Amino acid sequence: MEEPGPQAFQSFEETESSGEAVRPLDFPPPAVRAGVRVNALVVHPESGTRQVCSGVIHREDLSEASEPILQGSGPAGVSPMTTHERDPSVQEEVLAYWPQRRLQDAIYGSVWACLVLRRHHGIAADDAARAAGVEPGSASAPIVWEISGQHVAIKMVEWARVHHMRGRLLEDPVKEVAAMQLLGARHPNVLGSTEVLQDGDFLYSIMPYCRDGDLFGVVVQYAEDSGGESGMPEPVARFWFRQILW
Repeated sequence: MEEPGPQAFQSFEETESSGEAVRPLDFPPPAVRAGVRVNALVVHPESGTRQVCSGVIHREDLSEASEPILQGSGPAGVSPMTTHERDPSVQEEVLAYWPQRRLQDAIYGSVWACLVLRRHHGIAADDAARAAGVEPGSASAPIVWEISGQHVAIKMVEWARVHHMRGRLLEDPVKEVAAMQLLGARHPNVLGSTEVLQDGDFLYSIMPYCRDGDLFGVVVQYAEDSGGESGMPEPVARFWFRQILW
């Protein structure tokens, strides 16, 4: 692991004496794929049970080849701009996500715990292909998924809320995604978005699932424990903030 940067060791006095704060740098445009939310046939690998699950989220284009990426900025959504370049020697696994329970509300939507689904290539997939009148394994065969047992957290941002609140709040969900993609790929202590999808109704930011909550929850807990009289003690805040500054 890389050593923390010099700013992680600066005192408040040193930071204050360095001058007025400046505007933060702009983040690179976010990379967002077109997504869909559909009913999907899902297999439980241990029992072999099959069921049709509603609200499954995945890419619109399920091919594993290089595909257009949607990039842009602003709360109105993102628009096609370029093609994503990937190392052809690295095969990217295409995943789907099945929402299970609502974890918390967010300014523009909500955060959900979701099961990760992987492509199923067994008997259920062959049966689905024959039922659709095509050969098993053909490109036109229906997609069948299986439960992986892993979880992710998905922040679902409603475009309708974004449009309604435009100009009233400083929070910009697209810039948030851009920041998470930039920091999450490089920072050892800050989780980023593993994949970002959008459709006409939602922006889906897929993140690693942390069952013990987030740092904001820790801050709120300190305030609640003191009855609102105080917040996080400075030594504790320093412990957390140093990890963020890294």
